[in-house]
Amino acid sequence: MIEFLDKYDTLIFDMDGVITSESAYWDAAALTVREFLTDKQFFGNRDIDVKSMTETVKTIRKEIFLDDRLIAFFKGMGVNSNWDLGYITVLVSLVIGTSDAEKIYEYAQTIEGTALEAYDTLAELASQKTGADFEDYRRNGKLWRDMCDAFQSWYLGDVLFEETYGRAPHKAGKTGLYKNEKPVIALDKLKSLLLELSKTKRLCIATGRLYNEIVPLLEMWGVADFFDKNGICNYNHVIEADRELGKQFTKPHPYMFLKALYGLDYPNKKLDCGDYDKSKIKTALVVGDAGADLFAARAMGADFCAVLTGVAGESGRAYFEEQKAEYILHNVGDMSNGN
Repeated sequence: MIEFLDKYDTLIFDMDGVITSESAYWDAAALTVREFLTDKQFFGNRDIDVKSMTETVKTIRKEIFLDDRLIAFFKGMGVNSNWDLGYITVLVSLVIGTSDAEKIYEYAQTIEGTALEAYDTLAELASQKTGADFEDYRRNGKLWRDMCDAFQSWYLGDVLFEETYGRAPHKAGKTGLYKNEKPVIALDKLKSLLLELSKTKRLCIATGRLYNEIVPLLEMWGVADFFDKNGICNYNHVIEADRELGKQFTKPHPYMFLKALYGLDYPNKKLDCGDYDKSKIKTALVVGDAGADLFAARAMGADFCAVLTGVAGESGRAYFEEQKAEYILHNVGDMSNGN
């Protein structure tokens, strides 16, 4: 293993852009944005053609996210989940009154603070612009929930969506983008790496994915057993903590990394008030690809290892250098001297 890993006994991995590719998720986010800004059920004036949109998803993503430049910008702000990626894009569109991607990008560059700090401000501005209730536009409000549903239906498809949620999606005919999922490095190399690491390290996960979108995938790839089951924090845990304590615990809040480090059975209230053995953080390393991961690691007090397999690719190196990430690797495979 690469020498600096000797300092750590716990590695906490983000998933998308680190272990799993985010491409299918970005596609789903783009289709969700297009649906909300086009379909008359939401903010558009016509019925969308689901089949045509599915067939032209790469073109739609290129248009919606400006060759992924908008994704990279919002990730740099700390946008974590791809639900939030679609949500903040639609909010800005409502605020400025246009779906023009270039204008959305221009406005996004004027937003101050992190994404978590900006959500309420944008929701308030959008509600004023449209005359809608502010509470409906807030994160976790009706707009956000409807967008999550649409995203899940694009990602899972009609059949798996209904199996998962016990109801049909709002718009039928979606086949599911999850079938296109791949790991960021070759699967045989990923297996060898995780096997090697798991011999001396506790391997954990802190992902913005729901349980049924990450654990079955890892099981299908044959790598689930390399991770400590009590250290796999997924978005279901964030939802539970949000409801329990009435706050927002998504990244860049450090909750997910803390939950993974101290175990899924550790009380949320203790994590929230700082009642935990902070010495464990000194020997934990967070591995991520985005600003939200780095900000959460900083808030937690943990060292951070950036990998350049996120949306920005190698061009993200300057960002992580500016943010003073402790380590920067091309991809997780570089953790092993044999890869």
